[in-house]
Amino acid sequence: MKTFLLVFDDGSNPEINLRSYVDSLDSGAEMYTLDGHVCFLKSNLSVSDLSGRLFEVFRFQSCFFIVDVSSSEYEGRMLGVFWDFLKPRAFESAAE
Repeated sequence: MKTFLLVFDDGSNPEINLRSYVDSLDSGAEMYTLDGHVCFLKSNLSVSDLSGRLFEVFRFQSCFFIVDVSSSEYEGRMLGVFWDFLKPRAFESAAE
């Protein structure tokens, strides 16, 4: 899965239902929301597909920005659950 940074211009927009957006994505997609404006998203879809789904689900004209940060270095001081979300998950063997 790739990790994306998603930023909205107006996180308080009542038309933004992040749960319905994540539910419209691929199986296993997840979102970690910092506030209504900034989210980290895990998905196997491309940036273009994720952007298109935003318009399909919300049908609004708010501005947003999305970027793949999968191979970016990162560091900082955040809660453990944030780092748990960002770290790659090991895949279990199909033979198990």
